[in-house]
Amino acid sequence: MLQKCIFLVVSFVLSVVVTANAQVVGYRFALNSSVFVNELGDADVLSPALYSVNPTLSAEKYTAQPSIGLEGELLIEVSPMSLFGVELEYSKLKGYNNTPPVYNYYSTSYYEDFQSGKDLIVSPVAYNTTMLNLAVNWKYFFFKQAVLQPFLKLTGVVSFVGTDFFIRNSADAEGLDSKILYSRGTSESEQQKLPAFHLGGGIGFDYSLNDRWSLQVDATFTAINTDLINGVPNFTYVQEDGYGVLSHNKCWTLTAQMSAGLVYYIEVDGSRKGSGGKTSPHLPFYRRKL
Repeated sequence: MLQKCIFLVVSFVLSVVVTANAQVVGYRFALNSSVFVNELGDADVLSPALYSVNPTLSAEKYTAQPSIGLEGELLIEVSPMSLFGVELEYSKLKGYNNTPPVYNYYSTSYYEDFQSGKDLIVSPVAYNTTMLNLAVNWKYFFFKQAVLQPFLKLTGVVSFVGTDFFIRNSADAEGLDSKILYSRGTSESEQQKLPAFHLGGGIGFDYSLNDRWSLQVDATFTAINTDLINGVPNFTYVQEDGYGVLSHNKCWTLTAQMSAGLVYYIEVDGSRKGSGGKTSPHLPFYRRKL
């Protein structure tokens, strides 16, 4: 599936570049840091059987830990004020909760497949989630002729999510082994990564360093249609035909990301091979040929 998505997007990008006249193209390479913000939608209803073991001081909130990811993006000019981007990205999200609640997940058969020691479920927990993303971005620049160019960003993402949810035994949460509570799409699991979709937007700026290089920084918020970002699957207690059951509580998750990197701009002439040719009128004044 990922290969098909990449092929379709790259084919579209190449068709745009080849058929266009003189056009600005940028290559962006950046580092990112992502955090889990919150799950959207209705909260899980706790199973009555778990009320007696739920810690009195439990809290749903996780503390985010620093993490670094990588990304590369091809930027193509689509109007005097905007760029279209195709981005490949690796992002990582980590966090912990020292006073977690007892999750309904512990009462499901899924949990018993990973962990039989149910006396561990009130221990501090942590998650380590990775996402491989293929994104398409649209960036609108407010002051295209300036050295400092603020922009608005809209993004759509196909993501493949892997996660480990485990007992936290140290500040860096190393040494998972038998302490895994849930795992998917990692070396701790036989299941493949979960495909999911993001939608979101953000703001940023492009600061010119010289006639070709720029520093680009942005902050992006996205909603992703999976409940696995914080590691633990969501189940809620419901009544069905007079019986209480635990039902998978599908929801969207809000994430935030900061990204900073360098962009190298060139001009592509679609009417001939290589670069050069007629200068694009959309280039800022300091990037136009004299």
